[in-house]
Parts: sequence; structure tokens; C-alpha cells
Amino acid sequence: MSDKELLQAVETILFTTPKPLPPRKIVELSGDRFSSKDIREAIKKLNKEFEKTGRVFRIEAVGDGFQMRTMTEYGRWVQKLETVKTIKLSMATMETLSIIAYKQPVTRAGIEFIRGVDSSHTVRRLIQQKLIRIVGREMVPGRPSLFGTTKYFLEIFGLTHLKHLPALAELEKEESASEQLEIPLEEDQDGPEIPGLEPPPGFIGPDEPPDDPIEEDQDGKEEVS
Repeated sequence: MSDKELLQAVETILFTTPKPLPPRKIVELSGDRFSSKDIREAIKKLNKEFEKTGRVFRIEAVGDGFQMRTMTEYGRWVQKLETVKTIKLSMATMETLSIIAYKQPVTRAGIEFIRGVDSSHTVRRLIQQKLIRIVGREMVPGRPSLFGTTKYFLEIFGLTHLKHLPALAELEKEESASEQLEIPLEEDQDGPEIPGLEPPPGFIGPDEPPDDPIEEDQDGKEEVS
């Protein structure tokens, strides 16, 4: 396969995939004739070509892979498509998500200590939207659930790693431009492991024990511990 064919293969693969693909997967799909380094170089060349020809999309590093994405300034046109579903996150939900993102793994009690209000509803909503997941239990009486963000969270916010979150000092200087945030709706996401997430002392992994932290009480209502 020539360099030109590699560029064509990478562009075709990333154009058709709905989710970010890691370089090793692109290598596999292109016939195992190139290395991950070759794939990364091809992506750089494609992005230069896209910029040179005035294309409205770029190949972005998202999570542990790459995905072809429309540039932010043209996103409003994509949102007009009926096939693009979005969900709205209120400021309260975004506040809870921010706490989890920066303090993870964190318990619901830890979230509520910072927010000063009950957060069971917002935590449950974030779980339903696949933006956070239960990553284990803290070894204290009651063994409360510990929450962390998902890989889908990284994809939505265009991050490759949690270390790329904006510094808190930087965020404090900015004011929110709106009361709600719209994000694409993800209907089938299992929330895989997040690279670089370090558990704190007293952490128990999600498979030890394997019980589900979202339980039902006698009235049949869900409770997030």
C-alpha cells in the first residue's frame, strides 16, 4: 500500500466510524502493513490537507483514539439535522459533573458536602446519560459508592485524558455563558475504564464485591448510595 493509499484508507475509515478508533485498530483495518506511528503521521497530513482546502472538519484525538469531527464553528448546522439528538444538562447537573470530574473517585456525600444540597437526582441523571459510572466502594461504614467519569465523558468534551481538564484557577476566571449545555445523546455506551484514574486509599474495585450500588428500596424506588 502506497502513502497515498494509506491516506485514503485512514480518511475512509475515520469518515465512516461513529466512534473514536485507536491507531492500533486503524492499523488492523488497513491491513497491518503500517505502524501506529504511520497512522498518526497520516492523520497529521490529512489535517493539513483539510485546512489547506478549507474543509469544515478535522481528525481529532478523542479519548484513546481518533475521530473525524465537524469544527466547532460549524456545529450549528449539524444540530439542525433531525437525526442528531441532544440532551440538556442544567447548571446543577453540570456542577455535579464538574465536581466528579475534578475530585474523582468521589462519594455522593463528598459531592453534597461541596454543593451543600442533595445530589441523588443529578447523580442518577448523569449515570443514565453515561457521563459518570460507579468505579468502586469506599472502605468506610456503609461502603458508599465511588463515582468517576466515563470514556464517553472524554469523547463529549473532546479530551484525550483527564489531565487535560482545564485548571480550576482558569475556570474560576470564566463566567458561564448559558444556563444549559446541550450535548449529543449517547444511547449505547457501557462506560469503559478511564486511562490515568488513580484510586484513593481505601478503594474497592467495581468487581470486589460485584453487587450493584444502585439498589431498590421496598417501595421500588431507585437509590444511589
